[in-house]
Amino acid sequence: MVRPLTPGGVLDFRGARVNSRTRAMLLEAERLLGRQLAISQGSYSTSDPTSAGTHDGGGALDLAVDGMSGAYRTTVVRHLRRVGFAAWLRTPAQGDWPYHIHAVALADTDQSAPAQHQAGDYYLGLNGLANRGPDDGPVVSPVLTWEEYQRS
Repeated sequence: MVRPLTPGGVLDFRGARVNSRTRAMLLEAERLLGRQLAISQGSYSTSDPTSAGTHDGGGALDLAVDGMSGAYRTTVVRHLRRVGFAAWLRTPAQGDWPYHIHAVALADTDQSAPAQHQAGDYYLGLNGLANRGPDDGPVVSPVLTWEEYQRS
């Protein structure tokens, strides 16, 4: 291997557990946005049964959207996707949860199996939910991993 991928160590960041790769990705998306985002659930977490195991491993985040307009929520999802996240705005109509942004770091080698399936769904243009509906988020092309984004 020429460029091995590593998620880095697990750390506490803004009250949530994440790996250093996920933290770096979020910080870059925030730099592009010019705004800090609030993490409502991090990785390595089994506390929320509505997450269906996606947060059990690395690379998964839920972000609070309180006070954001609909247009700005879309902007946040777009920037998360730009830096290598599969990201979607989740709504109460989709499940038993409040509005939030769910993000999974593409190619994170420490992901849970459900998070891997969501990342695969993102590449297929799907919403990452059990209903496997169409992706209703902003189109970002090309789809890049964090490492590809850094090289671009």
